[in-house]
Amino acid sequence: MTKLSILDRTIPLRAIPEKDLNTALIMDFAPWLSKLLSLKDQTSADRLEMALPAIKEQCIGMGFVEIKKMFEMYVDGKFAIEPKTNFFDRILFGKIVAEYRKYNMRKPKKPQIPQISEQEKKEIDDQILKDQEEYFLKHRVIDPDQWYAYDILDKRGLINLSLQEKKEIYADALEILKLEAQTKKTSSREEHQENKNWLELLNQGKGAKIKAKELSLQQYYQNKFKK
Repeated sequence: MTKLSILDRTIPLRAIPEKDLNTALIMDFAPWLSKLLSLKDQTSADRLEMALPAIKEQCIGMGFVEIKKMFEMYVDGKFAIEPKTNFFDRILFGKIVAEYRKYNMRKPKKPQIPQISEQEKKEIDDQILKDQEEYFLKHRVIDPDQWYAYDILDKRGLINLSLQEKKEIYADALEILKLEAQTKKTSSREEHQENKNWLELLNQGKGAKIKAKELSLQQYYQNKFKK
């Protein structure tokens, strides 16, 4: 495996031994930055050398990958600073760092997904089961939009079906969906092709998992509330 160049590593500068860091800044980073900014004369080279301690200090929590990205953004005009060719000094570096920090503050943060407790999950599941049960008692059929009530009941060990029973229910689900697909009237070529593809999938014995859960739920509530 090819050894990763130090400029391509994400490890923060503070984690690099002092001697290795100084060597990397002088032997690797400075030439890279000189090329990026087209630093050609001795004055520019001297200014870059004077700025290296500031780079080490202000970018101590960054890795070279992030530092390179910061300078590339400056060169590409993504900051409120006019990029300059063949010019670099410590003052300009301070402005670049300030703009980069502003940019990071403006970046939209990823939404935090709220974590719910096991008790809250149980209460939500209980409500789903309650809604499904009330729907069945009123209509004598289950609400297909809440088929996932099957998963809750199954997880709680309340749906006791043998493997053979599950296979038979799945076969029934396939036949119901096939009949629906065969008799469905389509209004466009795209819809006709979609229905055709759906029927082909069913003929392969696939696609009836949710329907099977609906049938299992129906059977569960029928047995639970026998008249």
